[in-house]
Amino acid sequence: MQFHITEDSAQPIYIQLAQQIIIGLAMGDLLPGEQLPATRVLGLSLNIDPMTVSKCYQLLKQDGYVEGDRHRGTRVSTQLPITTDATITPELTVALAKGLLQGLTIRQLQDLCQEIISRFHALPQASSKITQ
Repeated sequence: MQFHITEDSAQPIYIQLAQQIIIGLAMGDLLPGEQLPATRVLGLSLNIDPMTVSKCYQLLKQDGYVEGDRHRGTRVSTQLPITTDATITPELTVALAKGLLQGLTIRQLQDLCQEIISRFHALPQASSKITQ
């Protein structure tokens, strides 16, 4: 999986990286149980501090997307979290409101949502766990 970091973004690098890993899971680029690069290796390949990668992995671990430790490394969790409507609705509402305020029409937002959703691959939900 390729990662693309924008250094002049207002969004911290560790958040950019975490979001790309989550998107990679949804798109099927990463699979449950798959090993992620070591923090030092990924840091060197992206020309960022390994502590930034570690911060990203800790965030993803806290949210249930990855598991592991320094001896076994970090891998995609085999029990991915299930997000409830109440959890995702505020984030999705803000993203759609930003699009509307920046000039997109409701129809354009609907089409954009459908386009993005069409790139995702459903994962088996039997091995998931609910997060609050």
